[in-house]
Amino acid sequence: MPEACSEDSRIATVLERMDRGFVGTNVTSRMIALIVLSLNIGGIVAAPVLSTTLFLFQAPAQAQSQEAVGKVAQAITVRIEGATQGSGVLVKRDGNRYTLLTAWHVVSGQRAGEELDIYTPDGQRHQLEQGSIKRLGQVDMAVLSFSSSTAYEVARVGDVKNLSSGEQVVVAGFPIGSNGQIKVNYGKLVANAAVGIDQGYQLLYRNETTAGMSGGVVLTTGGLLVGMHGRGELDNVKTQSSGVAVKTGTNQGVPISYYKQYAVGEAVMASTTQAISADDYLAQARALLGKKGSEQEVIRLANQALALRQSGDAYFYRAYAKSALGDKQEAIADYNQAIAINPQLTAAYNNRGNDKSDLGDKQGAIAEYNQAIAINPQYAIAYSNRGFAKSELGDKQEAIADYNQAIAINPQYATAYYNRGATKYDLGDKQGAIADYNQAIAINPQYAKAYSNRGFAKSELGDQQGAIADYSQAIAINPQQDADAYYSRGNAKRSLGDSQGAIADYSQAITINPKYAKAYSNRSGVRFDFGDNQGAIADANQAIAIDPQYAFAYMNRGNAKRSLGDSQGAIADYNQAIAINPKDHIVYYNRGLVKSDLGDNQGAIADYNQAITNNPKYDAAWGARGLAKSQLDDRIGACDDMRKSASLGSSVAQRLLPQMCQ
Repeated sequence: MPEACSEDSRIATVLERMDRGFVGTNVTSRMIALIVLSLNIGGIVAAPVLSTTLFLFQAPAQAQSQEAVGKVAQAITVRIEGATQGSGVLVKRDGNRYTLLTAWHVVSGQRAGEELDIYTPDGQRHQLEQGSIKRLGQVDMAVLSFSSSTAYEVARVGDVKNLSSGEQVVVAGFPIGSNGQIKVNYGKLVANAAVGIDQGYQLLYRNETTAGMSGGVVLTTGGLLVGMHGRGELDNVKTQSSGVAVKTGTNQGVPISYYKQYAVGEAVMASTTQAISADDYLAQARALLGKKGSEQEVIRLANQALALRQSGDAYFYRAYAKSALGDKQEAIADYNQAIAINPQLTAAYNNRGNDKSDLGDKQGAIAEYNQAIAINPQYAIAYSNRGFAKSELGDKQEAIADYNQAIAINPQYATAYYNRGATKYDLGDKQGAIADYNQAIAINPQYAKAYSNRGFAKSELGDQQGAIADYSQAIAINPQQDADAYYSRGNAKRSLGDSQGAIADYSQAITINPKYAKAYSNRSGVRFDFGDNQGAIADANQAIAIDPQYAFAYMNRGNAKRSLGDSQGAIADYNQAIAINPKDHIVYYNRGLVKSDLGDNQGAIADYNQAITNNPKYDAAWGARGLAKSQLDDRIGACDDMRKSASLGSSVAQRLLPQMCQ
């Protein structure tokens, strides 16, 4: 059965987010200092030119209305479409040449000579000036240029040092799939760290963001540019591996101070490497969040932050790390603390729901997702996670309704498509499942589990070659991690008669996961097909040692024992398989064959009867019962059973019928 998943804040999807900039000498009374610089490509300060604008404000600007700041954001934010889609901000004009700032990861994949389109606020498309992309130091920030005779506004640059945690900031950018519509969101600043952080992610904030907004603006409520949005709060690795959206609680941005250093020719570097403030410790903890092996360090840093200031985010980060370590109850206790400090922290409700779900409390999880949705009815992740919990409880149609809602809110939400596909598969709609997996893959071509699940659905529809292609793609993405993809590909190869290929894949799955009972059991089955009965028994023994309740492993071992002439040993294994799973028709059939070998035709018939009860369309059981009846001289019963077997498609019964029942 395909695997579904739920997300945290650990399941949550994050949507990402200016008084108008001005050109020339149009200066307002709120400007304290205006430095007009013209920078050549080498970054050397040249003589001032009237049309070159880089405004540096040393005092905070007066807060403006949301509408006014929204207009600023719209006037200075651009959309970038190249190897990666993202956003950017106009920061300088020199005649007809404009410089914009964006995230380095938006343009780092751009190869020399490749086209990159820049869409300005008037909808016009401009071509990148080849060779103009430059990374700023080692932070996630880059500058690039284009030319246009149109006069566009450029950002007024503020002083990030004037920002304090708890203040409102504005984040804006162009989400993927938004048809060029900018998204502008308000939210609170969580931390403004001075200490150097990997990629320069020293700004933390709660504004909703989404893919495509990277490189967008972080503004004060006065419309001053104080940072660039870098990374959203969704933990994509955990989200895709678990199926539930996992949220880290905060977004990360790069302070504008790095650009200011570049603009005046200084080295681009952090002001300090020593953490001293709560903001510093929070930023360090956030940078490590979700990185395997860093959980204890995150807990230490969160404790350091809490020693300096009570912070819901510090409790949140500590909870996140504890959950990753498997301490769900302690994680829930910390989420409780985070919510007590900030009752509107939707990510905490979401992740607390995930932990309750992991502990088996699906109804409690649903209550948490309900609370998150009540706070933010546009919280796509909570809908998706609630759908996952409902699906786990067997309420598949309600689960699909929640996935539909998540997708309606965020049409680029790959995990919601993936989970809806898994639920459709459970309802028997394999084609619908494939369509949803297609959509998840179109959004995220590196979504390994979506390829695996699509392969599973194709296999069930008889398309083994298509299934193998999908499993191979999943393996190419995670060649040393995806044991399930190797296992499933082995099953498809076995169906096509490629026994050696199947064994190779089962062996690889076992190498990745030495506790993979199913891989041992299926390899046992292939070895039995080859006539390697001792090898089959050895693999079945291993599967049973890992999982003593694995009925198929007992059946496979019984089959090998029967081939070696150990009829009593085979019956003992079949008995064990039946005790674990009395609904399996094949094991009754196999036990009936052994009883027939021993001359116990009445006992064999009893087992065939049960096989037929469990699966009335099992043609082999009808035919075997007919043969057993013929041994007891029940010619009429034998012929009736043989006719039924033939009608169900048994070629053996069709061949024997004329001989037995003329």
